[in-house]
Amino acid sequence: MTSVAHPPRSLALIVDDDPTFRMLARMSLEQEDLRVEEASSGQTAIDLASAAMPDIIILDLQMPVMDGFAVCRQLRRLPRGEFVPILIMTGLDDVDSISQAFNVGATDFIVKPCHGLLLSQRVRYMLRASEILSALRNSESRLAQAQRLAQLGGWEWDLVQNRMHVSDAACRILGLSPIAFDYSQAAYLAHVHEADRASVSNAMRQAIADGTGFDLDYRLVETDGTERIVHALGELILDDSGQAHCMVGTVQDATEMRAKEAKIYFLANYDSVTHLPNRSLFLHRVAQAIPPGGDDPIISALVVVGLDRYHRISDMYGSQQGDRIIKDVVKRLQHALAIDGVGTQLPHTDTPAFLARLSDDQFAILLTHLSAPEDSAKVAHAVMTALSTPFQIDSASVTFSAHIGIAVPGVDGTDVDVLLRNALTALQTAKSTGHKSCQYYSTSMNASLAVRISLEQDLRAAIARNQFVLHYQPQVDILSENILGFEALIRWRHPVRGLIAPSEFIPIAEEEDLIIQMSEWVIIHVAQQQRVWHKNGLAPSAVSINLSGLHFRQRHLAGRIKSLVYEHGGDPQNLELELTESVLMTDASNTIGTLRELKDCGFRLAIDDFGTGYSSLAYLHRFPLDTLKIDQAFVKDLKLGTGDSPIMRAIIGMGRALKLHIVAEGVETQDQLAFLRMQGCTAYQGYLFSKPVPAEQLQHLLRDRRSDDASKIVARSRNRLAG
Repeated sequence: MTSVAHPPRSLALIVDDDPTFRMLARMSLEQEDLRVEEASSGQTAIDLASAAMPDIIILDLQMPVMDGFAVCRQLRRLPRGEFVPILIMTGLDDVDSISQAFNVGATDFIVKPCHGLLLSQRVRYMLRASEILSALRNSESRLAQAQRLAQLGGWEWDLVQNRMHVSDAACRILGLSPIAFDYSQAAYLAHVHEADRASVSNAMRQAIADGTGFDLDYRLVETDGTERIVHALGELILDDSGQAHCMVGTVQDATEMRAKEAKIYFLANYDSVTHLPNRSLFLHRVAQAIPPGGDDPIISALVVVGLDRYHRISDMYGSQQGDRIIKDVVKRLQHALAIDGVGTQLPHTDTPAFLARLSDDQFAILLTHLSAPEDSAKVAHAVMTALSTPFQIDSASVTFSAHIGIAVPGVDGTDVDVLLRNALTALQTAKSTGHKSCQYYSTSMNASLAVRISLEQDLRAAIARNQFVLHYQPQVDILSENILGFEALIRWRHPVRGLIAPSEFIPIAEEEDLIIQMSEWVIIHVAQQQRVWHKNGLAPSAVSINLSGLHFRQRHLAGRIKSLVYEHGGDPQNLELELTESVLMTDASNTIGTLRELKDCGFRLAIDDFGTGYSSLAYLHRFPLDTLKIDQAFVKDLKLGTGDSPIMRAIIGMGRALKLHIVAEGVETQDQLAFLRMQGCTAYQGYLFSKPVPAEQLQHLLRDRRSDDASKIVARSRNRLAG
């Protein structure tokens, strides 16, 4: 059976030259279960304490050779003597001796002669106090050691006195000099990195204002310029009335800890060779971008790129050369996606791209905000083009065969893992079909891709072979029904499919940067048509031409269009250039300069499809516009007498206030026309008067008009509401 160990009994040393007192004191203390040693002289006491420091010393002041004052002074100089409690024995009226005893280090005093019970209780009290102080010192020592190991320090900010007290450990961490520190918050913040100083100060102030604490990381700057990261905690202390009077906190050097955390996070989420996100992080980002349920309104696509022969080439030339080639592959992918790092926006689009490395020879791309799922094929084509150029390994050229698989969220699944699996399945299908191919997981998407590719190829041929024609839709004065002008609308006369509507081929022309060639074709043929009308003695008619955003952003636009018009026999004063609301509001400040250049060349300017964008009224007032065209979406539901249309009334009212010529598009019924007349609209176009027709069918509308009459009609219609 194991016996329970008991702590050793406390040792008391009685120092007195009176043997009677020593005997009586021993009897009293031993009854309190204390061990007792005796010394009849000061030197004997010092020798005993040097050998083994007692837990308490009862010391008489009046002794021969060495008095109690000298003994106390020397005891305090011994190892562990600084903290041992010393009880002085003195006479009842010896006040001066008591004062002197305290000066040399006495802990307490007791008057002689004293009762044994009083002595034992005083000794027991002093021992308990000594034990508590010893435990506190040990605790403080352990805390200081723990803080040193954890690189942790404490601070206290007296809000009333506005003084900061910083522990020695905190001074070491913060790089403060305890001697030079002036107890101000400014001195504390002076060592914080300049870029973080305001956030640390704001966090402290906000914690006081909110009655809460703060928890943040910030950087410190050493005297040699080295940066370290510290983690700071602060907590508010309230007084009895609930007012904040103090803030206490800790500061810890977290440089090494944060570096390890960053390394662990990197290894868990990024590829070590390319520094791209790995499969795990990619799936996490896809899950964030594509909410579950399949009802996400944002059109996205998940694209997987596979490199053939990578492992064979890596085995042939070595892993180091294989890693170098993969880094070159990533650079080409980033360039094709127009990204500098992990993800950004594709050029000339609103499509963000997120690139990751799934495995040694596979990469994944998440595309969002696509205009249509088929647009992902354009990105795939750019990727395959970027990888088609041979790679160099020393003096050898190496070519990869790239295949691509695409899965579309919603159509091909809503779960992230399912989408990736389907994209990989499409990739395997692409590999089986042959060299450098792209496949969707969905059969219908593959068919749509084939149609789009065919249409794009035909569109390029149409530009080269001049397969386009122009149709003109009259714009009519809303009161007199006189023709004020026309809008020129391009049509594609396909050799197999016949006439193709602009809504089918214009988006492809914009994506493939063909729209500028088509716009200039329209400008040239309108100028030529106006010249034909003039030669035939017909009245000059204003013709509106649509400009795309891509065309409008070209440098020297005004001079280029003006040259084309004059070169082909036209007059800028008879041309009105229509720009959509969204085009005008893109970089509105630069838009104003371009519009003024066009006005200086003599062109009239119109804002098309008004009401469908987000125009700033301040900018509309500054734009040098002549015409406001109301989108047909606001016209189609107008019915006279069946209800109010506050939006339509507001648009027309604003146009009148800005003194603009107002044209309503898509007018098809008499009710719509009557409503527009009542609201003061200037002109209209639509099937009610005429659909868009070829130029030769307009001859009878123009033949009887006289130039002067036409000019008067135009001037009257434009100025009626302005007056």
